[in-house]
Amino acid sequence: MPLLSKKGIDLPTSPIRKLVKFSDKAKEKGVEVLHLNIGQPDIAAPKEAIEAVTSSNLNL
Repeated sequence: MPLLSKKGIDLPTSPIRKLVKFSDKAKEKGVEVLHLNIGQPDIAAPKEAIEAVTSSNLNL
């Protein structure tokens, strides 16, 4: 396995990682977790996807 440089080691952890513990707990309880944080931020989401999420009856 390649070794990380000091610069790589010193990089801060991504803030999104703080949410992992919450999604893991929800999954343990049988809750379906939709990871909407994964994707390509410079490409707009399809209109159908936005409509499906906004019109759904999710308990957020």
